[in-house]
Amino acid sequence: MRIPDPTPAYARLGEGELLSDKAYRLIRAAIVDGSQPPGSRLVESDIARRMGVSQAPIREAVKRLALEGLVTSFPRRGSYVTEIMKGEAATAREIRASVERAAAQFIADSSPTERQLPELREIVAQMQEFAEVEDIGRLRGADLAFHRTLTERSGSAVLTRVWSVLEPIIVSQRVIGDPGFHGGWMAVVKDHGKLVELLEHGDPEEAVTAVYEHAMGRRDLAGPPTADESSKAGESSEAGE
Repeated sequence: MRIPDPTPAYARLGEGELLSDKAYRLIRAAIVDGSQPPGSRLVESDIARRMGVSQAPIREAVKRLALEGLVTSFPRRGSYVTEIMKGEAATAREIRASVERAAAQFIADSSPTERQLPELREIVAQMQEFAEVEDIGRLRGADLAFHRTLTERSGSAVLTRVWSVLEPIIVSQRVIGDPGFHGGWMAVVKDHGKLVELLEHGDPEEAVTAVYEHAMGRRDLAGPPTADESSKAGESSEAGE
C-alpha cells in the first residue's frame, strides 16, 4: 500500500485521533484512490512498518474496514480489498442510481429553504481545488462524499442506510470519480456543480432525472469538454485511470 513519506499533513494524527483511526483513514484512502486495488492483499506487517507503528492498530483498522465491506478476510489467507463480480457491480449501480433518484425527489419536493444545499456546494469547491492540482485520490474521495451527502440531505433514514451498504461496492468498483464518460476531471467537477444548481433552482423533474442519469453514467451535464480538458482526459486514459 502506498503510504507517502515524508508523511503529509493529512496523514498525521488529528487531535484526539487514535493510531487505529489514522490507519483506517489511510488504508481507506488508498482503496478509494485506487492505489490499493480490488483483490490486492493488505499485509498488516508491511503497512505497520511503513506507518512506523505496531500491528495492533493496523489489525483494528482492517477489522473496521471488513465490517464496512471494503475488506474481506480469510482464515489463514489474510485480508484483501473486496472484489465485486462484474454482474454485481452493474446491479449495484442500478440500485445506487435509484437510491439517489429517490433522494433527489425528497430534496426537490421540499420547501425552498430546506432545499438549500450548502454542503454540496462546499464539496464541489473542494473537488475543483483537487482537480486543479490533479490530486485524483482526494478528488475521488470528495466525489464519494458528494453523493453520500446528497443522500443524507434527503432526510430519509432508509435511503441513508441503503447508501451505507452500497458504498463499499461503489468504492471497490471505482465508479465514483470515473472520468470516462465526461472527458476530463474538471468536467467531473462542473457536472456536480450543475447537479447542485438544478436541485436548488431548476425544474424538480429535470433535477431528479439528471441525478439518476448521472448516477447511471449516461449523461454529461457539463457539456463538451474544452480542448485542455480533452487533452488531460487523454493523458489520464493513457495512464490507466
